[in-house]
Amino acid sequence: MGGSRDTVLSSFAMNDMNAMNDMNDIQTQTTPSPLTSLTNELARERNREAADRTLLAWIRTSLAMISLGFGLESLSRAAINFQDRQGDVPLLKAKLFGASLVLLGILATLAGMWEHRHVLVALCREDYHYEKRPAIAMWMGMSLVGVGLAALTAILFGL
Repeated sequence: MGGSRDTVLSSFAMNDMNAMNDMNDIQTQTTPSPLTSLTNELARERNREAADRTLLAWIRTSLAMISLGFGLESLSRAAINFQDRQGDVPLLKAKLFGASLVLLGILATLAGMWEHRHVLVALCREDYHYEKRPAIAMWMGMSLVGVGLAALTAILFGL
């Protein structure tokens, strides 16, 4: 009789052990370990800091373009006044290219801010994963090349 009672108790103990193992498996699957959670949070923090650095790079680039646009217009105005010529065409060209650079700088700042906001929103989501975004830097570079080619054409051909 003692043997069957021990068998029944050990059967209950085995069922309890299996149930506990199943519960541990479920908890392990649904709840990340503290190490995984810490690793994910550190990765998110690094991505956030990278996004901040990228925004600052956009701002520096924009500031350079805006400054160059103002400088170009001011320098051409000073050169025309120094030569004592009243021709509006060279000044108009300088204003046009200066304004183009200022506008490009403003657009670069706005694009950088948009990209930064997009990254921050993505980082806050639980299911964060990389999403392909438009290549803003490439479009800004192409725009700057366009302004540069227009300026080169105006200089070479006197347009």
